[in-house]
Amino acid sequence: MVNGLGIVFPPLPLGFFHLRVVFTMDYIRLLFAYNIPMLTTPSGRKTFVVTCKRCRRDVPSGVREFPFQSITVECPLCGELRRYLPSEVFLGRPDGLVSRQQRAVRK
Repeated sequence: MVNGLGIVFPPLPLGFFHLRVVFTMDYIRLLFAYNIPMLTTPSGRKTFVVTCKRCRRDVPSGVREFPFQSITVECPLCGELRRYLPSEVFLGRPDGLVSRQQRAVRK
């Protein structure tokens, strides 16, 4: 019998099923070892954002539904007030600097 590390073991007698369970648990741990970024967190929610034309950061648009007309958004980083077409609005996450700036203003 060969485990996941390439080590060859002799065949086990019939009463030694617990050793096979240990090898199976190793495989399960390897299966979930690299899937942590796939888990969603409350901070990972996506909102409608626009890319600021001046500082090139993703800024929350402030709308809950997709806009069918142009919207006006003020960038919290550079303070510029700009108009954005519906084609410039997309579903994504705000930039980390923008999120930190908004949290600092709330406190």
